[in-house]
Amino acid sequence: MRDTVKRSTLRITVQTGDKPRQSHTACVFLTLSADGYKALEKKLEARFNHDFSRGQTDTFDVQNVKLPSEVDSIELSKCQPGDEIDWYIDIVRVQNMKTGSCKEFPIFRRLISNEVVVIHNYDTYLPNDDFYNKRPKMLERRQRELETAKRDYEYKYEDKLPVMVKELPDEEKFSFLYEMFLGLNLGKFILLTNEFENTDWGQNIEDVKDIYKHLNLKPPDDLERWRSDEKFGLQRLLGVNSNVIRRVKDMTQLQKLNVHENDVLPTSGELTVKKAFNENRLFFVDHSIIQGCPTSEGITLCSPIALFVRNEFDKIVPVAIQLFQNKTEDNPVFSPNDDEITWQLAKMWFNNADAQVHQSIYHLGYTHLIMEGFAVAAHRHLSTSHPIFKLLAPHFLYLMAINKGGMSLLLAEGKALDKVMSSGAAGGKYLIAQYKTKWRLNIEGTLPADLEARGVGKEVIPIYPFRDDAMLTYDVIKRYVHQYVNLYYKDEDVLKGDEEIQNWRSDITRPESQGGLGILGVPGENDRFQTKEDLAIVLTSIIYTCSVGHAAVNFKQYDEYAFPLNYPSKLKGKPPTDKTTRRYLRDILSILPPKPTHYALMEVAVILSSRGTNSLGDFEVDFIHDPAAVELVKTFRKELETVTKIIKKRNEERPQELQYDYLDPERIPNSISI
Repeated sequence: MRDTVKRSTLRITVQTGDKPRQSHTACVFLTLSADGYKALEKKLEARFNHDFSRGQTDTFDVQNVKLPSEVDSIELSKCQPGDEIDWYIDIVRVQNMKTGSCKEFPIFRRLISNEVVVIHNYDTYLPNDDFYNKRPKMLERRQRELETAKRDYEYKYEDKLPVMVKELPDEEKFSFLYEMFLGLNLGKFILLTNEFENTDWGQNIEDVKDIYKHLNLKPPDDLERWRSDEKFGLQRLLGVNSNVIRRVKDMTQLQKLNVHENDVLPTSGELTVKKAFNENRLFFVDHSIIQGCPTSEGITLCSPIALFVRNEFDKIVPVAIQLFQNKTEDNPVFSPNDDEITWQLAKMWFNNADAQVHQSIYHLGYTHLIMEGFAVAAHRHLSTSHPIFKLLAPHFLYLMAINKGGMSLLLAEGKALDKVMSSGAAGGKYLIAQYKTKWRLNIEGTLPADLEARGVGKEVIPIYPFRDDAMLTYDVIKRYVHQYVNLYYKDEDVLKGDEEIQNWRSDITRPESQGGLGILGVPGENDRFQTKEDLAIVLTSIIYTCSVGHAAVNFKQYDEYAFPLNYPSKLKGKPPTDKTTRRYLRDILSILPPKPTHYALMEVAVILSSRGTNSLGDFEVDFIHDPAAVELVKTFRKELETVTKIIKKRNEERPQELQYDYLDPERIPNSISI
């Protein structure tokens, strides 16, 4: 062997993770091996530098190293025995300066004293891989790491909400820079929320618009949207709650709405309800889930039903709004035929209810919280070496940390939701819990199936920016996932033999009463994935929800909520109970919350609408280093670039009221990090 050994200079790069509880100085023992030959055993330390500090990259050049071939495994351990501070390490790179080749050893583990970590090649192996046949101790170490993860990532069951993590592990906490980004925004919120005295808005709409001048905040793009029925309809298609409108597939869906099939629809000539139904032009939103919801003290919250029609210009416009579920004399159906003030009031009370559903269900509950359970289960059952863990990890970045902050800032008693939302914190939790029995991964969590279930294809709603832009990136994610799954699972037998992925699925579907997540609609049978397609559907749903799905409900919040007449989060007083003619704007202005309440909402919306992480596909941390998988990531990024070009072109051609760039992949983060 020694006759064939070549001498090379190696550049060794050690990247320490940006995690809390890191030692400020450290030295490390590193062993490099090639084909079983220990080419280098060296203590890495620099004489005058603080090595291996949080978020730091350290480089060492080692000359005259004997190598029979390229390095294929490394061993790492800490120098100081008894050092109580762990060291979290991301990656070790070994570059042969003579040949130019570079080997990457992804670690993404926390090292403790007296522990040796051994990493082979790109550390990407299924637990049933042949790799472990010759290395049973490596498999044992993998299993021990998962047992530790089960202790660190315990499930928490609280208030009938989706399952979360019991205590936030250090690995899930924010990086230093991201913590700074959030701290600056949060600090601004805390300093400025008491800017105004507890006053009402004045006598006219211009008084409402003046708030932006005083606050040095940019007003939303359209301060007149609230007056337009067409733009009210567009809020269902490109607002923050664009995945609730449904086509009327059965007239019994309207049985609670006090309309008759022979009623002529307002603003549509002689079109009747029945004729619109037969022509697939009738749509509705039914917020029955709000019925029984707690509210902030003294606040009324409607549980409305709204009827929409596609008019002769292919615009979706409202034709009827009933503010509560039951047909009673004091619960009339309002329509555009009513006087302007009464009709505007009906739309505002509807949007107020829609805002509760958006914020609690579709934003907090079924992007943020529902995805945390999948992430916690992944840490409990998928080794850091598992290729599926590496696929999902970039999309779970900061998810648990932001949820922990969100629960204390938004959903805690007396905090943001209590102040700015009609439902308050208790009502928010109620709505999230109510929807848990309705959310199914393979329907509500899978975009094409959700669109089909709601009956809102292109043939019935030609103009639907959310649907059309979201589907572009969904399809790219779906192709990426299928190719990735096929790379590691050559056939279904390999999948069925992967106990880590099967245990992950089992936890996802197991009822909460038995220690699982209780997720409905997960493909497979007998608590197991049976086909690669089963797995791909779940992975696509997770990545889509953590990126595109969250972007759709999150980043337009300031534009929607910042003008209180457009999308009021909280209203005072009582909704109209009759069709008496109303002539005065003060009827509208009188139901707006006080200025400080709305300002607090705007500040929350500014924070939630900000972006502090990378665009989709540009991962903050690259977990994937297997060359074949890296090529799939490159293809993924190129396809996302194509989607960006398509969406930018669409927005150049769209009229102003249809501008919608929130689902441009350049603007979509990888994860739910805000």
